[in-house]
Amino acid sequence: MSISSRERLYRTDAIVLSRTDVGEADRILTIFTPSRGKLRVMAKGVRRPTSKLGPHLEYFTRSELMLAKGRELDVVTGAETRDAYLGIREDLERMAHASHLAELVNRLTQDREENGRVFDLLARSLRLLADGVDPFGVSRHFELALLTAVGFRPELYKCVRCGEDLQPTTNALSPALGGMLCPACRVADSSARQLSVNAQKYLRTLDRAGLGEAIKLRLDDSLRSEIEGALAAYLRHIIERDLASLRVWHALQITAPKRR
Repeated sequence: MSISSRERLYRTDAIVLSRTDVGEADRILTIFTPSRGKLRVMAKGVRRPTSKLGPHLEYFTRSELMLAKGRELDVVTGAETRDAYLGIREDLERMAHASHLAELVNRLTQDREENGRVFDLLARSLRLLADGVDPFGVSRHFELALLTAVGFRPELYKCVRCGEDLQPTTNALSPALGGMLCPACRVADSSARQLSVNAQKYLRTLDRAGLGEAIKLRLDDSLRSEIEGALAAYLRHIIERDLASLRVWHALQITAPKRR
């Protein structure tokens, strides 16, 4: 192999975030890597039944890829699965939450911007989902940790308007102002979502102690909906668009026949 050929090739760990079919057999993949950030790459012939690359380039799969630098898109020339997260594919709820994690990374990161912290967070969270850890908890922890990693961490302990420590009462989360508002400052943002004491306790437990402690807390359906809705509103403000993955999952839950 010539020196110029070697310089064109590189190897990287990667997780597949999304993919788009092109032509008769090709796909454009959006992948996230630890040292090169988010990349769009071409996988030629991957949709053919005989393709050796196909099984290693499924959604959410973590693989070691060999790529050749291209004029517009780099091209996948080899792939070997490192973790297929098979447990995710066995359960529709876990699949929906894995899609949510991938969608968030896709929307909140820039192309070719290195962020090993985000890669490790995504890989660990997908492994937790595959191992059967509560998808609600995994997603909420991921949301907070990702917001912190990309510079949008919400203030959960002090009022973002007056600076006073928050008291154990109903306060409000303001996406526009970047955190919590005390009752006296609630008027600063009429769109801020009120959060109960228990909802705030859950978010602070996630932030301070991590997922291991948070999943010990008992949450009823109403509290889960309150927490998820508040974080979804915060994310929607930053991303400036709705997130599709969990919306589709909840729609399926509503229309699915009830079990007897």
